[in-house]
Amino acid sequence: MVRELEKKRQGATFPETAPAANPVFFRTYSRRTAAGLRESWDEVCDRTIQGLIELGKLSPEEVALLEKTQRQLKALPSGRWLWVGGTDWITKPKNFSGGYNCTSTNLQDWKAFGLMMDLAMMGCGTGTIIEPQYIDQLPAIRNHLNVTVQGEIGSTPKNLRREFTQTDIEGNRVTIHVGDSREGWVASYQTLLELSTDERFTGEVEVFIDLSDVRQAGETLNGFGGVANPVKLPGLYQRCADILNKALGRQLNSVECCLLIDQAAVTIVAGNIRRSAGMRQFTAEDQLGATAKDNLWQQDENGNWRIDPERDALRMANHTRVFHRKPTLEESIAAVQKQYYSGEGAIQWAGEAVARANIDLLSTQALKKEFLQAYEQGKAKDWLQQRYPEIDANELEHRLARFGLNPCGK
Repeated sequence: MVRELEKKRQGATFPETAPAANPVFFRTYSRRTAAGLRESWDEVCDRTIQGLIELGKLSPEEVALLEKTQRQLKALPSGRWLWVGGTDWITKPKNFSGGYNCTSTNLQDWKAFGLMMDLAMMGCGTGTIIEPQYIDQLPAIRNHLNVTVQGEIGSTPKNLRREFTQTDIEGNRVTIHVGDSREGWVASYQTLLELSTDERFTGEVEVFIDLSDVRQAGETLNGFGGVANPVKLPGLYQRCADILNKALGRQLNSVECCLLIDQAAVTIVAGNIRRSAGMRQFTAEDQLGATAKDNLWQQDENGNWRIDPERDALRMANHTRVFHRKPTLEESIAAVQKQYYSGEGAIQWAGEAVARANIDLLSTQALKKEFLQAYEQGKAKDWLQQRYPEIDANELEHRLARFGLNPCGK
């Protein structure tokens, strides 16, 4: 009888044509209540709609429309908002990005790597533009890192744990005490990357990663919800150090940058934050990026399939070749064929994506056609400046970079 009552309380009237709706909803969007139960669909609507009302200062008419469309499953907020909308967690500025399904970042410094991990730990999909004009700004790897992980996870009493990461440096010896928080994990990861190019060191750097303060698997994630699972965290630092050490004396290439991001993603996915949802955008001319996943699975002499362990993490994201000129018919056919056989080979015509993302300026087909011609000729910036001189330099750069915000224009 109790089970029947619980089933009725949680029962959501999802369409019969969506047989997976119930398990997906209760797995991904239904939070535990104070009583330890799972939210019903009506309760999720109550929470998330109230959050939107407060955020948008909506009028009664807007509230009525929102109520109708969401409760009838005609229009929904982002998946991330279904999880965190209306919670105390999302009211804190440091967590605002957690309400968005997707993000895009130019990979031009170590902070960008840290940002990618931070966003992923909030459940956001992480888009990264790994083009030469950005990654060429990264410093060359100058320090070989010898990583030792010490301290048992959860060994520090709960009331004595560091919340934030603390780094101690003595000569060429560095100890990173990983803090028990999202910020703590991110800071420890970014600090390790920064050590590889830090000019204060000479020779090899001995890096000790202390995990004593990190909470154990199964402990509650206060605010964000869910439970912790740091099962992959101890291996993160050595995996990253291996990638960095192989690039000693030079800058990272595009695939190495991708691998560093994806190693963080592997750690986060294992931590039950969310599935992997990454987008890596390379220039069309980048052959390393274009072939990074080729033959990812290989067969041995006995017919057994195995994945290349050094490239395994690349599965965390989709790879897209960005064309800043319109791809030819032959290039398009080759991309579709590659997708058919391997699921990879996505391409994007950046001009079209930028045009779609600037519909407020390109309001007619004639204007769009003119813009696309200018884009192909490398004159898109001049074209916009001439027609819209009131747009300042920062906004102009942002508008031209919007292919990163529109990776689906493939």
